[in-house]
Amino acid sequence: MPLRRTALVPVLAFAALFAAAEARAQLQLPGAVAPTPRGGTAPSGPPRAPAGPDGSSPRVPSSVTASPLRRWDETLPGRTLRFLGQQGSLVITRQGQGYTIAVTGVGRRDNDLRNVCTPDLNGGQTVALRPLGRPDGLARFEATFSGCTLVMDLLSDVAFVSAPGGACRFDDGCVVDPSGLWGPNDREIPADREIERARGVADRRLNDARRILQTRLRTSPEGRVFLQQQAAFPANRERVCRNYGTSNIGPVFCQLKYTEARAETLAHQVGGQPAAEQPRRPHRPAPPPAAPPPAAQR
Repeated sequence: MPLRRTALVPVLAFAALFAAAEARAQLQLPGAVAPTPRGGTAPSGPPRAPAGPDGSSPRVPSSVTASPLRRWDETLPGRTLRFLGQQGSLVITRQGQGYTIAVTGVGRRDNDLRNVCTPDLNGGQTVALRPLGRPDGLARFEATFSGCTLVMDLLSDVAFVSAPGGACRFDDGCVVDPSGLWGPNDREIPADREIERARGVADRRLNDARRILQTRLRTSPEGRVFLQQQAAFPANRERVCRNYGTSNIGPVFCQLKYTEARAETLAHQVGGQPAAEQPRRPHRPAPPPAAPPPAAQR
C-alpha cells in the first residue's frame, strides 16, 4: 500500500498517542484475565452477587442471548481503520478464501516526540492474516511483519491490536507501538442515538453473562479475581477511550466497542448455545384418541 503522508501536529498528536499507551496497559484486551495485584488483599469469603432493589437476590439468567452484532467480515474488509480513530491506517482485504492486511503506522524516532515517522509495516506489500480461532470469543488473526508481529481480535467496525513481541522497530530508528483500538474516524462514527441503542444491548448482554459467571464461580478463587476485574473494567475503559477521535463522540464510540468486546468475551466464557438457539424440550406426542364406544347392540 503506498505511503500516505498527512499533515500532522506532531507534539499534540504524540502527546495523546503516548498518554494513551500507559492507559492501554491497564485495560485487558477481550478475554484477558488479570491476576490479583501483588501485595493486594483479596476479599475474604465467596463473592456475592449484588442484591436487587428490594434486598433480594437478583434472578440469574439461564443463558446469554445471541449476539446482535454484524459479522466482522461484513463490515471490515476494504475499510480504513486508524489508531484511536486518528492516525495511521489498517486495511483488511479479502484474498481468495483468506484475508490480507496492509498497515501504515505512526511512530517516533530516538524517543523524540517531534520526530514523527509514518512507516509502512511491509514496504507497501500486503501480509496474509493467519487465523487463530476464537480463544476469547472474537475472531483472532496474526500478521507477521518485518520487525514485529501483530495479533488482532476483530469486532464489527474495529480491530483490537496487540504486539506480543513489543513495538515495531525499523532500520531508520522509527519505533511504532500499534497496540490499542483501531477504528473509524469521527466522520464515520454512527450517530449518538445509534450508539446509545447499541450500548444498551451490549450492557444487557454483559450483565447477563457476568451474573451467570459470578454465580458459577462463587466458591472458587477465580471468582474473586473475576469480581476484581469486573470492578476495574469501567474506569479502565474510560481511561483508554478518552483519547479516541478528536470530538466528544469518539470516546463514547470507543467505550461502546470495549463494552461489546467484553460482552462477547464473557458470553464465550459462559459457553453453551445462546438463548435464541437453545434446543426445545422434546415434544411428547399427544396420546391417541380414545376409541369410540362400541355401538349398542339391538
